[in-house]
Amino acid sequence: HCGRLPLEIKAVPEGCLVPENNVMMTVENTDPKCAWLTNAVESLLTHVWYPSTVATLSHNVKGMIRRYLRKTGSDAGLNFMLHDFGYRGVSSDESAAIGGAAHLINFMGTDTLPAMLLLQDHYKVWDSDAYSDTFKDIAYSVPATEHSIMTSCGQEGEAQLVSQLIKDHPNGILSVVADSYDIYHFVSVIMGVYYKDRILARDGVFVVRPDSVTPTHTTPETQVLWIVNTLFSIFGGTTNDKGYTVINPKVRVLWGDGIDPEGIEKILALLETHKFAAENMACFGMGGGLLQKVNRDTQRFAFKCSYQERDGVGYDIWKQPLDKSKASKKGKMKLVLQEGSHANVLVTVPIEDPRQDFMRTVFLNGELGARYGLTQVRTNANEIYPPYENI
Repeated sequence: HCGRLPLEIKAVPEGCLVPENNVMMTVENTDPKCAWLTNAVESLLTHVWYPSTVATLSHNVKGMIRRYLRKTGSDAGLNFMLHDFGYRGVSSDESAAIGGAAHLINFMGTDTLPAMLLLQDHYKVWDSDAYSDTFKDIAYSVPATEHSIMTSCGQEGEAQLVSQLIKDHPNGILSVVADSYDIYHFVSVIMGVYYKDRILARDGVFVVRPDSVTPTHTTPETQVLWIVNTLFSIFGGTTNDKGYTVINPKVRVLWGDGIDPEGIEKILALLETHKFAAENMACFGMGGGLLQKVNRDTQRFAFKCSYQERDGVGYDIWKQPLDKSKASKKGKMKLVLQEGSHANVLVTVPIEDPRQDFMRTVFLNGELGARYGLTQVRTNANEIYPPYENI
């Protein structure tokens, strides 16, 4: 075979949503003498569980945030509402690149630079089915401090640092971590007294970032509610056409410490209860919760033999243990659009089914088949939604 693997691999177009318990990939040897190859590549190909799971988590968070944005106001800023802080929280540089790239299917904000490089290296040439030297809109970030900045002059120098930051960044978004010493003093005095006028005069948004809870506010959601209430009392705001309060657009809040999807929803739900619009949050930041706290069992990824041919005769192969949830699929199969569904749902059927296979040949005897650019992957992720996300 001249060093080329005699395999045919079919897979779902990248970015498409597939419900659990359906086929996403089939691997078949094209030379009977190399039947063992299908198992030999199992460990390598099964690793698709990781980016697929991160993309699924990120997509579900997007759907949840969308619901709160639409209910309490506008979802105009949705694509920037979940920021990837996960570079330092993963097991390797490669994990950061792969998981971070998966997140960027759904959102446009990241601090995980290897993810941008991966997308540029592997998804650039194939956008719009034509070569292009330009590859824009991979992702964005903003000037943002961390504790190494805010503590560099001690507690007595924190206010002066904020003054310097405002001077250095007169335009655009400026995100400032605010809990290095006293979050209440930072919001009420440093923002609300010392630099209120300068924040209002900026051509941009000053984002306050609490990074820890306090003995008074022991949960992120209660901490955020206090901050939003305080900012509203200092900077004012308006009531939108849905009856929710929107604080002055010169200031916003970001929570990015130890948060998970449940924590994000608790913050949004409490803000909604107190008639504050979700857009008062500039965004949320997830780190290890986005890129690291997942595993192969999260979405139950598995790679199993389903069909064999011996002496020209085909046999369906499957396992069916007493634990019925561990049963595997049998026979040659394909993925089709389910008929009669109120959403575009994909479902596994036998290969004999006359409907068109949604999977495409991506590898045949050493040659790559279908490939996808980032634009197409993002389009695929937005074309098919499960029913619970229809609003």
